[in-house]
Amino acid sequence: MTTGTLRGIAALALVFCLAGCGGGAGIAALIAGVGSGGTGVIAGTITGFGSVIVEGTRYPDSTASYDLTGESAGTLPLSRTLVRMGQQAEVETDAGGNATAVHIYPEVIGIVSAIGTANTLTVAGTRVLANSADPALPLTVYGGYAQFSDIQGGDRIEVHGLPRTDGAGPYVAASRIELKPGTCSGGCAVRVGGTISQLNSSSFTLGGLKVNYGGSTVITPTGQSLANGERVSVFSSAPLSGTNLTATSIKIRKLSTAIGDLRLTGAVSDYVNNASFTVAGVTVNAASATLSPGSLILANGVSLIVRGSFDQATNKLVATSITQYRSDSVQAELTGTVTNFVSVANFKVRGTLVNASAAAFSAGSATGLQNNVYVKIRGTVANNAVSAATVQFDSESSGSVDDLSGVVSGFTSATQAFTITPDNRATPVPAILAATPFYVGGTGADLGNGKYVTVNASLVNGQWLVNTVTFMLGTQSSGGGSSGATSTELEGIANNFNQAAGTFSLNGITVKFDTARITGNGTLGKGVRVQVYGTLSGAILTASRIEIDD
Repeated sequence: MTTGTLRGIAALALVFCLAGCGGGAGIAALIAGVGSGGTGVIAGTITGFGSVIVEGTRYPDSTASYDLTGESAGTLPLSRTLVRMGQQAEVETDAGGNATAVHIYPEVIGIVSAIGTANTLTVAGTRVLANSADPALPLTVYGGYAQFSDIQGGDRIEVHGLPRTDGAGPYVAASRIELKPGTCSGGCAVRVGGTISQLNSSSFTLGGLKVNYGGSTVITPTGQSLANGERVSVFSSAPLSGTNLTATSIKIRKLSTAIGDLRLTGAVSDYVNNASFTVAGVTVNAASATLSPGSLILANGVSLIVRGSFDQATNKLVATSITQYRSDSVQAELTGTVTNFVSVANFKVRGTLVNASAAAFSAGSATGLQNNVYVKIRGTVANNAVSAATVQFDSESSGSVDDLSGVVSGFTSATQAFTITPDNRATPVPAILAATPFYVGGTGADLGNGKYVTVNASLVNGQWLVNTVTFMLGTQSSGGGSSGATSTELEGIANNFNQAAGTFSLNGITVKFDTARITGNGTLGKGVRVQVYGTLSGAILTASRIEIDD
């Protein structure tokens, strides 16, 4: 698989579809795959890694597959390296609580047409609210932006979040807002979700949008028909025309079979009594559930985490426990190796920016931070980064997932096994490619002895099982912990692109690209995912190589 496979956005092939209520796709609107062998589904916001962590609960993911539903009705797998804090996920689990499959999906993809007061946006006709303080809503993590004020009208963005309704109507409480490229091969697609009303033979209303459909529109599941009150996701290969959207495909969301163990996050709607209300598109019976806190009163608009099992006879989730949702009760957690090290205030763990300038350190000190060091981070979301409260130096154990940068040796094509000597470590470690690995900046044919790579891998039976191979642009890592000009390689989403000045911003660093050799797929610009190698001096990285990874 190539870089294009990594970055391709496609709709997830689903076993289950859900019908829901007011204002968006619903966090559990695409629960999938339980019939393929899983024993449970957990739906919610990703709050960390080191397992995949959803709403503060860990699900080991060392052998889990990942996929993404996005802009079209096709299906593509997803590299673990592209999974991010704040995304909405549905995690299939086995009897031991291990993640077997993780499905990632946004609520909205489209152009920002308006920026309002109080951190509100209109995206593809959908109202979006970003949050930095209200504990009843998810905290918003930004990708490609440093903060809300960086968003501009005309930007193309991807929004993850929880559908909610207030006095002004439906909206998405954003858990992640990510900048996307504004130009796309064949045109940029649009994705929206909501509840059908005013249905006729050629159109219907979805929130504030009029959706037009016809004989060429693909409607799934096959054999299902559109109806007023039905929850749908609409995909379009054409941009909005005012408030009109022409549907390329429509996915109807209806729970059609039994799901075993289920955990959902969302706001109450259609409340009748504790035995009948809706959360995230699923009807819930909580008559016998334990409520936490004990004083919790269920009512429309109250955000909950619901656990229970699905009863096919009544078509309801029979809740065993209900916890009031509070985003301030869940710490951000990251466990893995340091990458993209610039300073104590600017590095990554599992693809997430970290600022550890105010952290308490254990089993080491701030001066020990450098690429390939294994750490456990605890903290809070602060715009585009995790503000670390604690940093613990540690060592890997079975099931650990790391991003290891180093030089390949002992590669054997017949077995797909090799060793890698990680930067800043003296001892080589054994590795083997997974059955269908992802490649960034190259292909499987490019992998061989002497190659400088970063592998995303999980430690299984004493060997690193490689999910993704990224071919590095430089010859070595700076390692961190040094002063003055250093050779540095960073990856992320380009923003503040200025062609005339030959600069853009990346992870809080200004990149000068006017003399860089640029390779890869696509055109360098705002919202493009890139690898950059060059000389870092202060907060300026003078690039000699840039690889476009979109």
